[in-house]
Amino acid sequence: MQKSTLAKIGLTAAVVVGGASFMIAQSVSHAQHYKMVDDLVSGPLDDWKDKEMKVHGWVEAGSIVEKVVDQEDHRTFILQKGGKKIRVFFTGPTPDTFKDQSEVVATGRLVPSSSMQAMADSLCKNPKPGTACPVRTDAEQPFVVESSELMAKCPSKYDGATSNKLDTKFK
Repeated sequence: MQKSTLAKIGLTAAVVVGGASFMIAQSVSHAQHYKMVDDLVSGPLDDWKDKEMKVHGWVEAGSIVEKVVDQEDHRTFILQKGGKKIRVFFTGPTPDTFKDQSEVVATGRLVPSSSMQAMADSLCKNPKPGTACPVRTDAEQPFVVESSELMAKCPSKYDGATSNKLDTKFK
């Protein structure tokens, strides 16, 4: 082979290896982890500090506290699964199906509880009658979820509906 052909092959291989390395490095650095509440809480929470993740669980009944502060909706609630719990803080609109005992996936990051205490305090000022005030965040766990997005799963009440079933006898 000629030197120019070997140089072209070498340059092409270098570009391919460099491009693949770049793509792998970018995908690893922006990876998002998915954890169920019981899996997350049963291990050391320090391992997940400040990492982008999705936390999946059910909203504990009576744990939702919401308030409009400076024209923004602020809320906190407890996600639970299998007896394990973690507090979530969220600012913004919620899905229509978000309520007590709904299945929710919160996208966000684990932060020290003390960093969210100011938000917890603002939610406790003059709470609505009949609503619980969140306890001090540091009394529950060393970390909480600061969520940037909430997704509520659709209720399963439609699973067995006759309109969802295919009529195999139709001709």
